[in-house]
Amino acid sequence: MRSHRPYVVWLLGAGGLATVVGVVWAFAAIEAAGRSVASGPMMTLPVNVYTQYTQRSIVPDYTGLWLALGVAGIGVLVLLAGAVVAFVRPRPA
Repeated sequence: MRSHRPYVVWLLGAGGLATVVGVVWAFAAIEAAGRSVASGPMMTLPVNVYTQYTQRSIVPDYTGLWLALGVAGIGVLVLLAGAVVAFVRPRPA
């Protein structure tokens, strides 16, 4: 029996794709954040030079990780919505 709801396939496909892209992006963001901190010692300025920038430690930027987790979360929600719509039977009129 063929479904008369082709948008279910689109929901499942888009949700699955967004979830996979988000997870891969999250792994790449974690790796990039770790690499940015472990890239080497902080450069110091010569003597008698304004030294404000050498007083701070380098902190990784996790913005990409949070965006990736958001994309993966939205993908999971769309995937769940597609699964729910796929298994719900239409009501007879």
